[in-house]
Amino acid sequence: MISSCPQLVAVVDVDSTMKSMNYSGSMGDGPILANLIGSPAPWNRTTIAALLTLVALWAFKVHSTWAAWGDLTVDSGHEMYVPALLAEGKVLYRDTWFMYGPASPYMNSYLFRLFGVHLNVLYWAGSLSALGSAIFLYLAGMRLSSWLVGWTAAAALLIEAFQPSLFCFPLPYSFGAVYGCLMACLFIWLILNSAISKEWGWMFALGTTSALALLIKPEFGTAAYLTVGIWIALRVCEERSWAGFLRDILAILPGLVVSALIIRWMIHIAGVEFITQENIMSWPTSYFMKTYGKVWLGVTGFSLAAPDLYNAAIRTLPLIVAGFVADWTLSPKRSERTPLALKVILCLLFVASVVGPDFRNFVKSPWFVLEVSLGRIFFPQDMVLYVGLAACASWWYFWRKRSTGIGAGIPLLLTFTAVLAFRILMGMRAGGYAIYYNGPVVLCFLLLARLVVPRVGRTQRFIFIGEALICVMSLTVVTLTARRIERIAKNYVPLSTQRGTVRVSKQMAIEYAEAIKFMKEKAALSESVLSIPEDTSLYFLSATYCPTRAYNFTPGAIVPGRMTAETIQQIEQKPVRYLVWSNRVFPEYGAPVFGTDFDQSLGDYLKAHYRAVRPLITSTDSTLHWTAYIWIRSPETELIQSNQH
Repeated sequence: MISSCPQLVAVVDVDSTMKSMNYSGSMGDGPILANLIGSPAPWNRTTIAALLTLVALWAFKVHSTWAAWGDLTVDSGHEMYVPALLAEGKVLYRDTWFMYGPASPYMNSYLFRLFGVHLNVLYWAGSLSALGSAIFLYLAGMRLSSWLVGWTAAAALLIEAFQPSLFCFPLPYSFGAVYGCLMACLFIWLILNSAISKEWGWMFALGTTSALALLIKPEFGTAAYLTVGIWIALRVCEERSWAGFLRDILAILPGLVVSALIIRWMIHIAGVEFITQENIMSWPTSYFMKTYGKVWLGVTGFSLAAPDLYNAAIRTLPLIVAGFVADWTLSPKRSERTPLALKVILCLLFVASVVGPDFRNFVKSPWFVLEVSLGRIFFPQDMVLYVGLAACASWWYFWRKRSTGIGAGIPLLLTFTAVLAFRILMGMRAGGYAIYYNGPVVLCFLLLARLVVPRVGRTQRFIFIGEALICVMSLTVVTLTARRIERIAKNYVPLSTQRGTVRVSKQMAIEYAEAIKFMKEKAALSESVLSIPEDTSLYFLSATYCPTRAYNFTPGAIVPGRMTAETIQQIEQKPVRYLVWSNRVFPEYGAPVFGTDFDQSLGDYLKAHYRAVRPLITSTDSTLHWTAYIWIRSPETELIQSNQH
């Protein structure tokens, strides 16, 4: 069932493992926060072996899924195309539209300059970022005195990272999310160490990491700087020294200065409105957010509507039942006083609440039912919400017990994680968009889940086995989800181009090969081809160029008014002779069809000046697969344009 990942728990010596996890028999007698964090787990044969198994798991996933990543139609294309342009000297935002921060495309452009413009460069950049993220999660778990929790969160991230989807690490929908995840995992390790040590270097590292995260993807940097600000304020209250405050500000100042200079450069290109309205789509006041933001956020899991909160409360019931069952059957004092019949009833109630809703589908899809059922307890959909509530409770508890010497590491960790992952507040998954955020979330959730295992009156062996069971069940959910998604790629075939190979469906390979051939032929004749509404990867794989600054015509990308007029003007000036118009639709935004449900003025212009001449592949069933039509500029339009010139 979970043979694809190393099962470290089954092969290590339990006694040495408990020592490395720094268990204490009196642990349950201390405060709640003391049960979550202790002295760091030591490096020994067990913890070194655990780290090596993560590297082995990473190597296995890279090898077994090689090149079956990304989505050539959706999003992954701009992560190939934009860095290639920058490597040739183009300027981001000015010469090419881009919806995220500047750090990730410039980073990849430098890699292209060093190693060549090739897909393998992106594959390795994303894969190594996944490994780095996993290692920092593991180190954070060791810092929290539980290498097992850190190892499980790290292994879950590695299993998720190589799925055949645009939501992966080697060829993602956004390298900003990949590098942002790496910065987030580094940040939690740094903040935990900074909460213990007063050394200046930890705060400097936090400031630098926060600045990089901000330039990579704003939500990562915002969460980091908010957490750093809280931590500095706490240190001022604790030390009651303005000298300490000045020291901390000086530590984070270099990162702030660099961020400010780069933001100033962005604004200098064409003004604030140009960046926030005609590039960064997720800016709160952008046309995209005003028009499609609510639907978009709802798809990823962020909603505060009453029905969604009610549904979240209903989904919490199995967890509450699980807590009662664990307390009444595992706690020594309660277990002795609880009749056997009541224990049986509680266990049956627990099983019914977990498996019951999907039991009738068990025969038809047993593994899927198992995945969903276990997920309700060990990988719940509302995991971020629980972490956020735990963050509030931890701050209240910390403030009440601060005189006892309890550190701020846990409240800071929970706060950063909840703020970082707010967009998947009620949309936690072991696949999809959530994978870039749920490494820290899984770490925090498992850390909190440890509290379910009673410590008072229980042996160290019992405590370890209880925690290991929780971790294994959580990892089982992730593995089952990954296996289900990875089955999509079992019949993939290679699509080989001069810029690398990617494995896709057979039909997609045939269609894309024809489109690439068409675009290369027309480029050799100095004729421009525009791909709409998306499929930016065609430009990269054919080594051709988009004739307009905007290469992406998804809902909200082209702002009505000036930006639409400039795009039409660029089409006229080039001039664009051909269109490759695909059947890509956008139900996730509530506006499926380009030119009909959104961008009507641009669509009307294209339909008035171009006519469809043939499909790429005449035998394609366009209702089932990706396909595209070739459109050519109308002769009368070409004649008018020729007379104008």
